[in-house]
Amino acid sequence: MNRMRPSMPGGRRQQGFSLLEIMVAVVILSVGLLGMALLQSTSLRAAQATNERSQATMLVYQMMDMVRANRRQASLYGLIRENAFFGDGVGGACAPGAPAPAQRWAADRNEWVCAVRRAIPEARGRVTVTGAVLPAGGGAATPAQVEVRLEWCDPRATPLSGTPEFPPLFTTGCPGTVNVVVARSGL
Repeated sequence: MNRMRPSMPGGRRQQGFSLLEIMVAVVILSVGLLGMALLQSTSLRAAQATNERSQATMLVYQMMDMVRANRRQASLYGLIRENAFFGDGVGGACAPGAPAPAQRWAADRNEWVCAVRRAIPEARGRVTVTGAVLPAGGGAATPAQVEVRLEWCDPRATPLSGTPEFPPLFTTGCPGTVNVVVARSGL
């Protein structure tokens, strides 16, 4: 039995892939790989932004706990302002072996500022104590409300449109998004 092989028009048989087919396959593969690389970089940026926001939230609540634990000096925590956050975060009060201040609130301030500078170097913070209440029978005033705020610039993110819930107070000239984490609590 003699089988006839089908032949191409013109009498030629196909022997393999043509150069054009290979080039098309390479282009399709490179577009897919570029898409995966873009997805990976976007994912890394989002993960870093999420990590910074989580760190900021933990640090804000850490300061709230410090104020609650030291209610006697709670009004002094209001002295913590954004100008305390300048520097490299490893020198001065943040240097290993730096002497601790005598007052508890000042030691808490140094600890918190150093923790913020190490976690989010470009962050600035503020503690606001309002509504001091004098206890019946005399004694020291107890603040009624504490607000702890951290803000930092994220140049990787595109600026947001609209009015944010917590507008930035002291971060100016940010080419990206200003992230703000605020916690308020009564004492």
